[in-house]
Amino acid sequence: MIKHVIRFLVVTLFVVSLALISNPSSALANTIKSTDDIVWQRRDGQVHYWPMSNGERTGGINIATPVGAEWSLKGVGNVNGDCTDDIVWQRRDGQVHYWPMSNGERTGGINIATPVGADWSLKGVGDVNGDGTDDIVWQRRDGQVHYWPMSNGERTGGINIATPVGADWSLKGVGDVNGDGTDDIVWQRRDGQVHYWPMSNGERTGGINIATPVSADWSLKGVGDVNGDGTDDIVWQRRDGQVHYWPMSNGQRTGGINIHTPVGAQWSLKGVGDVG
Repeated sequence: MIKHVIRFLVVTLFVVSLALISNPSSALANTIKSTDDIVWQRRDGQVHYWPMSNGERTGGINIATPVGAEWSLKGVGNVNGDCTDDIVWQRRDGQVHYWPMSNGERTGGINIATPVGADWSLKGVGDVNGDGTDDIVWQRRDGQVHYWPMSNGERTGGINIATPVGADWSLKGVGDVNGDGTDDIVWQRRDGQVHYWPMSNGERTGGINIATPVSADWSLKGVGDVNGDGTDDIVWQRRDGQVHYWPMSNGQRTGGINIHTPVGAQWSLKGVGDVG
């Protein structure tokens, strides 16, 4: 997500400035990057995240208390512009809600706009219009893609993207898989083909397949930078609970790496973002 670039540049400038003062010869030796966490929801409503470092799980931490069955965790992204990703929800009646986060803890709960109709499903959170704040991205039952531009945690409009897609395509995540600084929209077709739309100013600029179709036991669950290289990765969960990610470079898969051991059937991977 674009926040990684912003945070990386800000922190890098600060670190390099200090290094130049203390040791000019090693000023560029070390930089700091933000790495995204993997966020889960258990069948009983408990939210949990895995802090990540270099593509590896470094722990497991519960967030708040379990939520009611009417709430579904839909995405992770910075909708209020505070530089920390928020956890975004959709209630059964269509109400959108987010948890502001600080150091891996929920600091509140805020509704966004009024409930949406039953034909709309919240599919992802990411900066598709390039304004520096993550947007909320939707797919309608007829295939229409739509996003809400966000400012300070509030919806500022609603904009359709391209024309409706066919029923065999499902919008799976939003993230910068091609490294151009704007988040892309990532899809999985019924036959397992992964595909993304490069985005510019909220508009689709093309459509590109990634690798070859995956088998039916794999489901694309999120997009985020779990290995800390500055480009968002594609994160999967297999039917048996195994988590796996594709490192990405210029919009193409460069490998495939398992993360930890398979999780139990009561856990569902819901999003990828920097909540900690």
